[in-house]
Amino acid sequence: TEAQEAFIYDKIQLVVATNAFGMGIDKSNVRFVIHYNMPKNMESYYQEAGRAGRDGEPADCILLYAPGDKHIQKFLIDQVDAAAPRKEEQLKKLQQMVDYCHTSRCLRSYILKYFGEKDVPSKCANCSSCNDQRQLQDITVEAQKILSCVYRLDQGWGITVTAKVLAGSKSKKILESNFDQLSTYAIMSDYTIKEIKNLINLLIADGYLSQSGAKYPLLKLNQKSYQVMQGKLEVERRIEAEQQRVSEDSKLFIILKDLRKEIAEKEGVPPYIIFHDSSLKDMCRLLPQSKEEMLKVSGVGEVKYSRYGEKFLTTVKEYSH
Repeated sequence: TEAQEAFIYDKIQLVVATNAFGMGIDKSNVRFVIHYNMPKNMESYYQEAGRAGRDGEPADCILLYAPGDKHIQKFLIDQVDAAAPRKEEQLKKLQQMVDYCHTSRCLRSYILKYFGEKDVPSKCANCSSCNDQRQLQDITVEAQKILSCVYRLDQGWGITVTAKVLAGSKSKKILESNFDQLSTYAIMSDYTIKEIKNLINLLIADGYLSQSGAKYPLLKLNQKSYQVMQGKLEVERRIEAEQQRVSEDSKLFIILKDLRKEIAEKEGVPPYIIFHDSSLKDMCRLLPQSKEEMLKVSGVGEVKYSRYGEKFLTTVKEYSH
C-alpha cells in the first residue's frame, strides 16, 4: 500500500497498523514497536516485537495492557471452530501472555524460559522490570491473606470470586454460597476488587499461585504458596503510581483543601478554579520548599503561582517543619 511504501522508504516516521503489518518486510531501522493491545500469545508478541532494532541498534518495544485485553482474546478463541484440546492449548498460551504482562521479574528471562532456554540470567539490566526504579513494597501479608482465602475456598474458584470474598462483596453469589461466613471474608476490605485482582495476577505471574483449567481457570496452591503462608518466603512488588497517591484524609491535604476553600469563597469561584485536588495531592507528595519546587507540582504554572502559589507554599513549609 501507499502508506507501507512510504514507511519503508523513510518518507514517514510513524505508521499505525494491524499486527499483520511488516510480515516479510525487511526494514532494519525501526526504533519503536508499540502494542496498543495484548497479542494472543508469546509467539505472536516475540515475532511482532522483533521487528524493532534489526540493525543491531537499541530499540524499544512497548506493550500497553489492560485486563480487558484478555477477555477480547478469549472471545476470539471461543469463536474459532476448533477441537476442545486445541482451544485449551490456545487459552493456556493466552494466560502465559497475561502472566508476562503482570510479572515483576526480568522480561527477557521470561521470554527465553518460555521458549525453552536453560540457565537464563535472572536479570538483563535492559527491560522495564530490571530498570524499574519504583520503590519495592513488601506485600507478604497481603499475599498470605489471598492464599489463605484460596485455601478456605477449597481451591475451587477463580480470580473474581476470590477477590470478591476478600473485599467483602455482598453480591448474591457470595452470600448465597455462604462465603461471608469464611474467616477470610472482607479481610482485605481496604482494597478494591480491582486492586485485589491485580495482586492475584501478580502472584500467578511470579509463581506464588497456580491455575488449573484453561476455559474456567481455578486458583490452586503450589509449593511456593505454602512457603509464603508459613512465612518462609517474602513477596514484593513495585509500588504502582496509583498507590503512591496521597490519602484524601491526610492532615496536610485537609489543611490545603481548607485554604483553597477560604480563597475560593473570597474570590467567589469554585474551589477547583484555584487548584484541582490532583495539584493539592502533588503538593502533599512533593512537599515543595521553594518557588522552583512549587512549579514542579502538577497544575502549577507561573500564572497560578503568582496568584496563589505563595500562600500554599508557606502552608506546606510550615507543615513540613
